[in-house]
Amino acid sequence: MSVSHSLRTVKPMSDNGERRLYATWRNPDGLIRPVGVLTRQTALGGESYRFVYLKAAEGFDDFQGIPGLDDLHRVYESDRLFAVFRNRQMPRRRPDYADYVQRLGLDVDTDPFEVLIRSEGWRATDRLEVFGHPQRTSEGELTARFFARGIRYIDGAAQAVNDVRVGDVLELEDEPGNQVNSRAILLNTRTGAPVGYVPDCLVDMVHELRSLDAAIEVMAEHVNPATAPPHMRLLCRLLAPWLDGYEPLSGPEYQPIAQPTT
Repeated sequence: MSVSHSLRTVKPMSDNGERRLYATWRNPDGLIRPVGVLTRQTALGGESYRFVYLKAAEGFDDFQGIPGLDDLHRVYESDRLFAVFRNRQMPRRRPDYADYVQRLGLDVDTDPFEVLIRSEGWRATDRLEVFGHPQRTSEGELTARFFARGIRYIDGAAQAVNDVRVGDVLELEDEPGNQVNSRAILLNTRTGAPVGYVPDCLVDMVHELRSLDAAIEVMAEHVNPATAPPHMRLLCRLLAPWLDGYEPLSGPEYQPIAQPTT
């Protein structure tokens, strides 16, 4: 029986009780862009959540807001996770929960919010997805985890993933001729076989880091068997120096439309 393999060696530093994930929207042409940011704050008194739309959301002609959060100019606050995100969390009581988190490279006791981030909130029935803000490791590095995208659309990629092993370093290759995103970045094995793409919402960060001469390493962290859905086949871990004065995902499209009053 096929089994998945994973590598768990890089630990993020304490985030002082704050964790951020970004909501993204997929255009009909396949391009995915950020539209909002959800912040969870944890303290002894419990949890609180804040959601606000980003400037990028104003650039979508057909974007009418996320269900239940339809006002682009409002700051939403709650002591519970908003339903549109909560409904993307698999209940722990489900008999297949252990298999699900194992495919994500996590343990059954992992914080459900972190499970949501790792899963990317993916559903085949809508255009909403999520991803987590990059974190700083205890060694002062920038780290981000993501599943390789577009495997089903690349000839031979599904087969090539079968040959990837945990710890394999993946090479980055620009694909300026890509018809969906001219800044697209392919992930290749050392033999040059493509195994997917860097997610659209992290592409600009990778280009920025490379323009700053930052040494970037992308490694296979968890490899699922061919029976897993294509969007969950290959979990990657990106590592780069956290450069002085650099803040990832801080460009104009990531600025909030509305500002919190407190």
